Amino acid sequence: MTLAEAKFRSTSFAVYIDDTWKVSPKLTINAGIRYELTPPWLDQNGTLINAYLPAFDDTPNVQDPARHPTLVRIGSGDFYEGTLLRFNPAISVARDGRLGDRLVATDYNDIAPRLGLAWNPTDKWTIRGGAGLFYSQDTGNPRFDMARNFSGRRRDESNADFPDLTWDQPFRDLSGTIQVNNPYVLANASDRRTPYTFQYLVNFQRELGNHVAEIGYLGSFSRNLESLRAINESLPGATGSVLSRAPYPEFGRIQVVNNTGKGSYHGVSAKLQRRHSDGLSYVLAYTFSKSIDTASAIRNHNGDTLFPQNSYDLAAEKALSSFHVAHRFVGSFLYELPFSGDGEGIESALLGGWQLSGIVTAQSGFPITIFAGRDQSNTGAGFDRPDVTGQDPVLPSGERTPERWFNTDAYVLQEFGTFGNVGRNTLIGPGLFLMDLSLIKNIEIAAGHTLQLRAEVFNLTNHPNWANPNTNLLSTNFGRITGTRTNMRELQFGVKYLF
Repeated sequence: MTLAEAKFRSTSFAVYIDDTWKVSPKLTINAGIRYELTPPWLDQNGTLINAYLPAFDDTPNVQDPARHPTLVRIGSGDFYEGTLLRFNPAISVARDGRLGDRLVATDYNDIAPRLGLAWNPTDKWTIRGGAGLFYSQDTGNPRFDMARNFSGRRRDESNADFPDLTWDQPFRDLSGTIQVNNPYVLANASDRRTPYTFQYLVNFQRELGNHVAEIGYLGSFSRNLESLRAINESLPGATGSVLSRAPYPEFGRIQVVNNTGKGSYHGVSAKLQRRHSDGLSYVLAYTFSKSIDTASAIRNHNGDTLFPQNSYDLAAEKALSSFHVAHRFVGSFLYELPFSGDGEGIESALLGGWQLSGIVTAQSGFPITIFAGRDQSNTGAGFDRPDVTGQDPVLPSGERTPERWFNTDAYVLQEFGTFGNVGRNTLIGPGLFLMDLSLIKNIEIAAGHTLQLRAEVFNLTNHPNWANPNTNLLSTNFGRITGTRTNMRELQFGVKYLF
């Protein structure tokens, strides 16, 4: 069997030009443009396989052979050269260079303009604004998945009476070729475009004595976002085998890194900063925001779904992003304690050089998705969501406990052979509150040499920051929280020598 091994090589290229123009003493404009060329990874092993789908859309047609996928290998010549693996003869294979030497097209259109300005209408006011296009280049991991297509998947059971399999020889009859029927294929969109985000912002800053106050808006929209999609998902049904309802029954699941996702973000933030004076400085910041997308990542975040419930209806996946946080507050301070003795002797050594600092973080929870807990749609996928009953899933704050975080009666298992009507990321999990405190004593040993004693406490209030509740409808723990997201109170002591 061929191992899932890839020897990736790639060279990126980027050029940019920008200029800062001081229009007047009060107005400065910055403009620039950047061009990025990042070809997909090149595998020197030559064993990558991608699935080519010449006419795929959201309404697969089993009867049209021209629409069925073809497994395409890098290079030209014999598709099975150098491997004992063979696919089901019903599967179309090719090694004719139709997808190039990387199996994924290079995007030559990654042009990123930028524009920014800073304006000081008065000595106390500053207004900043800007916009720019930013690309999210290839990380490599989803492209490496294509190397696993030639690794094969097989399981042999040892004879209990006459053990004939060992770690050195885990399979039988490896002298000939090995056929894999209905293979699980990992693929990438061959016409992939680079994901990008267009950001725009405006910020107002006002000086208030030894304070600086800010309020601003940040928005963005993203396109060509990548996520997993199963393009050979069987259609829901209460009768017949799962495979008989698949668009391409000669295959198992065809896992594609889809490249059509969309997202948007809007956020308003406010900040108050005190410059260091009289031994005290602090920063208080609050953000109110909303993030929406059709998928938040290739690999899902905690509480989100790895695949769509229905890979032929991606519009139904539009919801709050899995990293959406509606409210977030962060405050930090540093205070040099005022007692310092008379500047000499043991009293100064004991009372001088003390600092107290801390950070307070408070935010609302992340979105989570309710799952049916089994393949109720009978598609063989296992990403079903249940039906709603019409009850409000959000419990009043006084009734919400770790034993029942949300109203579990708001959901019911959908009819067998159908998809549920619960949306993605429709509930909000527990929030977060942390207060960390540090007490520091600086002891000057000599010029430029300081011994620092530190006592630190994390989660000072010992507040339980609950993990997400169980969202499996059929679990006995459905709606319950069985753990925490952060540690309880922790103490730490340290010594630092600065020179």
